[in-house]
Formats: sequence, C-alpha cells, structure tokens
Amino acid sequence: MESNKKYWKGLEELQQTPAFVEKSKGEFAEPIPVEDVLNEAGLSTRTPRRDFLKALGFGLGAVTLAACERTPVHKAVPYLIKPEEVTPGIPNFYASSFKGQSVLVRTREGRPILLEANPSAVGLNCGTDASAQASVLDLYDTSKLKGPKFKGSDISWDALDTNVVTALDAANAAGKQIRIVSSTLNSPSALAAIARFTEKYPTTRLIEVDAVSYSGIIKANQNSFGKSVVPHYRFDNADIIVSVAADFLGTWLSGEEHTQQYISNRDYKSLQKGKMSRHIQFEGGMSLTGTNADVRVAIKPSEEGPLLIALYNAITGSSLPGALSTNQKAQTALKLVVQELQQARGRAVVVSGSNEVAMQTLTNAINVALQSYGSTIDLDNPSYQYKGDDEAFTTFLAEANRGDIDVAFFLDSNPLYSYPDVTAVKDALGKIKFKLSFA
Repeated sequence: MESNKKYWKGLEELQQTPAFVEKSKGEFAEPIPVEDVLNEAGLSTRTPRRDFLKALGFGLGAVTLAACERTPVHKAVPYLIKPEEVTPGIPNFYASSFKGQSVLVRTREGRPILLEANPSAVGLNCGTDASAQASVLDLYDTSKLKGPKFKGSDISWDALDTNVVTALDAANAAGKQIRIVSSTLNSPSALAAIARFTEKYPTTRLIEVDAVSYSGIIKANQNSFGKSVVPHYRFDNADIIVSVAADFLGTWLSGEEHTQQYISNRDYKSLQKGKMSRHIQFEGGMSLTGTNADVRVAIKPSEEGPLLIALYNAITGSSLPGALSTNQKAQTALKLVVQELQQARGRAVVVSGSNEVAMQTLTNAINVALQSYGSTIDLDNPSYQYKGDDEAFTTFLAEANRGDIDVAFFLDSNPLYSYPDVTAVKDALGKIKFKLSFA
C-alpha cells in the first residue's frame, strides 16, 4: 500500500517560505530532464527492461572503445656514463636535519622520497615526527612558484632586484625603518648575512615570530631567571611528571625528543628496577600525552590557572587568591599529586602548555620549590628551536600602523595565516610601501 506520509525538516520547509526556496536552489540541483534525454535516445521511462539493458550495454561498449587509445610511449633512457654512486632501483641515503631533528634522507636517482630517523645521531632527539615525514611532499608541490612575481604578475630576477634595491635606497634616504620578519632563525650563515645587510641599511631589525608561539615561556624565564630562553626539559630524569595541558609527547616543543626521554623511564627494565616514572595529566581535550598518562584528569581550559595556583599554594604553603574551588575530581587528584611531588623533590617536573606569561611564571615558581632546576629542567643548555617574541611582533604592527616602516621582508613566515588577529595584520601591512615574501 502506497504511503501518503510526507516528512519535512522544519517549518520553513513545510511552509515553503521564500527564504527556504531560495536557499534550497543553491543546495539542491534542479530536476534532471530524464524524459528529454531518453526521448532523444528513442526510449522513455516506460521502455521495456530488455531495451533498456541493450541501450546501457551499447553505451558502455562505446565508452570502452573510446578509452582504447594507445598509451604514449615513455622510453627509459639509460645513463651514457653512469655515476658510480647511482644504481637504478637502489636508494641512496644522505644525513640531514629538520627543525632540530637528525634525519636520514632516502633518495632514488636524486629524488628524495622519505625522511627517517638517523640511527647514527648522538643525543635524545633521534627521531622524526609527522611534520618531518610530510615535509618531503613540499618538494613535489606543483603549485609552487616557478619564479618571482610582482603584484601578481611574473617578473624577471633582474627586474625584481632593481625594485628591491630602489625600495631599500628610498627607505634608507628617508630614514624609514626596514624589517625582516622571520620564524625562529638559528642558521649562522643566515644571521651573518642579515648582519652584513644591517651594516648597509642601519634601520633594519630582525623580528622573529613563530606560528606556534612559546613566547610565554621565554618571557617567564626572563622574569624569573634573567634568561630569555626555552629550557631543555629532562623527562628521563623525572620520577614524577605533572602536565597541565602540555602535550609534550605530541605537539608541545620537541615532541620526539621528549618521547625518547619519556620511554627511557617507562619500559620493562625500569619496572623491574622499581624506578618507573609516574605521570599525571590535567587537560581538557584528549591528547597523545594524556592517553599515555597513569592518571588523566579532565579540566576546563579556564581551570588551568586556578589549578596551578592551588598546586603552588599546597607545595609552598602560600595563600595566593584564585585557587581552584570547583571540579571536585581535580581537587581530589591534586591532593594526591602534591604528596607525590613533595616526596620526589629534585626528581619531579611540572609543565604547562599555556602561552600566558603569568601561568608560566607560576609554573617556574612551582619547579623552584620542587628543586627541579639542574635536574629535570636545564636552563644552562637551553633549546633554541623557538625564539619568537610576540611583543616584538606587536611592536612591529604598531610601527607599521604609524607609517614608520617602508620595507618589510617575510622569511619563512606568514602572519596573515598564523596570527590570531588577521585584520590587524592586514591593516598594518597595507601601510607598508614595499613588502617581499620569501614563501
């Protein structure tokens, strides 16, 4: 029996309001003229099944015949004089590095195809993460620029050089500022080149800003210890690890290095010796680090600061206001954590994934109370993977808005994509006369 029921998703669809009808035109295609197409083929919607199958078979056959075009011949041309180190089908390996990771590049006849961890590398950062593995695809990106462009149009290198020199000389003569905006830069040759450039154009300044900022850690260490650095965290020396929303096995700082350290104290041999480290994770969203924790406690992002205050008060006996007063489960876990941390002074570490200077400063104070520096946190041999300064970039935007900057170079940096306030960046860049991106 045929049903007369009609279903609708909302009152707008039921009433077929003008707004709904107009919107549905863009979402759903117009009715397909099936009858017209079938009539052209001598068929109709009432055509017998056998005739329909005949027409279908003929159509498939015609398509198959049309596809039977001979494939172009691609000849494999051998080397006239084969290089000694190249054997077709056998890869070559070359040592290299990627963002502080020691890697081995597998190549086939000059084409890099895979990045692997370098087994001969010395140190703990001897692995590759997803970013390193995926970076090889950049070499085969067909949308990459084939040459320079000026205002969207192709331009020769000589013409580009002329435009750049003209802009630089004009800015220098007018006493205007020149800025180089870059991600963290550690290359001695690149820094030397910038120094020589600055000698000729004295108003030049280097601004380092990272897409994923750790400026809060750097500023907090400057406030606490007078050192504007990101320390090396030694999870291999820790008996107790407490993380507040820091995915140190995944995306926080040097995930691969931390992983190597972390597993050194959490394997079967450590268990036999009775020295396996203990890991407590407080976080909102599930992370790779949280899935590996011995205890994982869910908290809201807004509770990270109050939790650190409560932890500091409990360890130091202080009474800072704003301590965690909600989330009973987190408070219960915190009491047990405090006991374990106090028993492991000198062998404990607390890390925070926040980029807030105040929260990182509080984390520093907790680690000072736990005697972590010199054991599980190394400030004397810092990490130079991230040196970006958010305040310096904010100053850069302010200078651009005032019209003080005439020339800006962007080196491995795309603030229009990575900076939170895109409108502010767009407005500021619009007031700079000459901009050049080395993307």
